[in-house]
Amino acid sequence: MKSIYSIFALFLCASLFSQEYFDQLPENPESGKCYAKCIVPDEYKEETIQVLTRPAHKTLEIVPAVYQTEVKEVIIRPASKRFIYQPAVYKSVVDTVWLKDPYHQLRVVPASFSTAEESVEVFPKSGSWVAGEDDPNCPSINPADCRVFHYRESPAVVRSIPVKRLNSPTTTQSMKVIGNYKLIPKQVEVTPAKTREELIPQQTKKIERSVLVKDETTREIEVPAEYAQVVKKVLVKKGGMTAWREVPCTLPEQVGVVPIHYASGSAALTNESKRLIDKHILSILMKNSSSVIEIGSHTDSQGGEAFNQQLSEKRAKGVVDYLIGKGIKSDRLIAVGYGESKLLNDCDDSKPCSPAQHAKNRRTEFKVF
Repeated sequence: MKSIYSIFALFLCASLFSQEYFDQLPENPESGKCYAKCIVPDEYKEETIQVLTRPAHKTLEIVPAVYQTEVKEVIIRPASKRFIYQPAVYKSVVDTVWLKDPYHQLRVVPASFSTAEESVEVFPKSGSWVAGEDDPNCPSINPADCRVFHYRESPAVVRSIPVKRLNSPTTTQSMKVIGNYKLIPKQVEVTPAKTREELIPQQTKKIERSVLVKDETTREIEVPAEYAQVVKKVLVKKGGMTAWREVPCTLPEQVGVVPIHYASGSAALTNESKRLIDKHILSILMKNSSSVIEIGSHTDSQGGEAFNQQLSEKRAKGVVDYLIGKGIKSDRLIAVGYGESKLLNDCDDSKPCSPAQHAKNRRTEFKVF
């Protein structure tokens, strides 16, 4: 005759999936054995992507003007004639000689950027199975054995990444710079000499000046693009209902509570938590190689029910993964998350409680079959 555990496994399937799923029961089951369909979480992997925060662009650099020094001979008094009886008449004037030619000075106007945001999906849309209310007509002595599961989806998580976009490129502005010059006084003949002519040679002066060979110009400099690295999670394997697995048909021989308490909203195991698991659970599994243990984790009532259900499943799976790492086979461990459905006190959403009272509900229990 099948035990009460076998009845629980069949009743759970009937409540959760309706009549059509009876056709999906395990093929060729052995007489007297019990089976259950396991729920596994989604599997993710992390990928690092690059987001362009500033595009590649060009900037300009001023190339100075080039000059060449030359010597210029300036006539300060031209050749003339002198008459013995009537000398020539002269007047003084000022001549302008450029020592440095004017040029155009350039100024770089930097490129301008605008700030924007780029949306990156860092966590895709996902779903999970959530435990519902217990069935009041459950034939098991433990109403939790007849839980109904619902599938709920969580929307994707999008992160906004600040980026810069090029509005206008780098340009230049030109401004004319006046050169240097020198005023040279000289004499100009007004009236030539008369009667007997006498030649007067011209007088010159050498002046050194800088001549513009090449005006100021610009040259382009390439500025590379800048990127930011963003870590996102990618769904590798969808969780949910997987394969049928043989489970014990007996009622628990031992029920215990491991005093593992968690920080609010966390599923991380501390060193003290691992020591308690070794003492209370691992020791039983090592002592009796045929025993199967159900790991049930609970949360307090703070936060939403869906979040607490997922958190309790993560806590139960964390204990199971730790035991598997200790060498225990996975078929001897059953992870169950109860969420906030089994509070040890009356600290539900309708009553304010202290942090110490809420902490009592964040615990892990185990059943030995």
